[in-house]
Amino acid sequence: MTQQMNLAGKQIRFQFLSVLSHELKAPLNAIEGYLQMMKEKQLGDKIEDYMQVLDRSLTRINGMRTLILDLLDMTRIETGEKEKKIEKLNLCTIARTSIDTCKPMAIHRDVKIRLDCPKDLEFEADASDMEIIFNNLISNAVKYNKESGEVTVKIYKDEDNLVIEVSDTGIGMTAEETSRLFQEFVRIKNEKTRNITGSGLGLSIVKKIVETYNGNISVQSTPDEGSIFIVTLPVQSLAQIIQ
Repeated sequence: MTQQMNLAGKQIRFQFLSVLSHELKAPLNAIEGYLQMMKEKQLGDKIEDYMQVLDRSLTRINGMRTLILDLLDMTRIETGEKEKKIEKLNLCTIARTSIDTCKPMAIHRDVKIRLDCPKDLEFEADASDMEIIFNNLISNAVKYNKESGEVTVKIYKDEDNLVIEVSDTGIGMTAEETSRLFQEFVRIKNEKTRNITGSGLGLSIVKKIVETYNGNISVQSTPDEGSIFIVTLPVQSLAQIIQ
């Protein structure tokens, strides 16, 4: 059994390195090209042209950082190296922190974010797991929204589950697009999303985390109207996680 786990771990690490080398090649080549243009003074004398190239380089660098962090999260989850520290958490506080993280992007796109959550709502879970879930769902809701759109984050408990709903008034998706949404390295590519960056791993990571809690994530979406992502986490499953 141990030998099989070691073999599986090696295969995952090999896959990690293969994906990393492949996905980083294009942005690194682009940054190298930008720097070469600046070195050879191909951009002329206008400072605006240099600033534009620097902005493009920073965008590429941020994309690489996101990819590396997402791949690390994915690898830790799949190899079981990510140990859970289960504790009582105030989910409203974690959600507000994620909203604050996304605020600069939301302000830039004039997107309003609303939080609907009872102040005393607590849930036993791993804090980093909850942060990853909120960060991914809220940032996606902002990125794929329309200018002057809205995002609503709703958190509540029913009899058996904790429910997290993140809805937006964005570009929406077709049924075919939503069917592939939680697969690794899948990004919705069309005219409306061509300028949106991402690793294509965020939602698959969220799905894997949710499943470690015996939970479920689903999406309802209508093109040009928006999407709603629904995470349900059964409270009773925590005893199994701790064991």
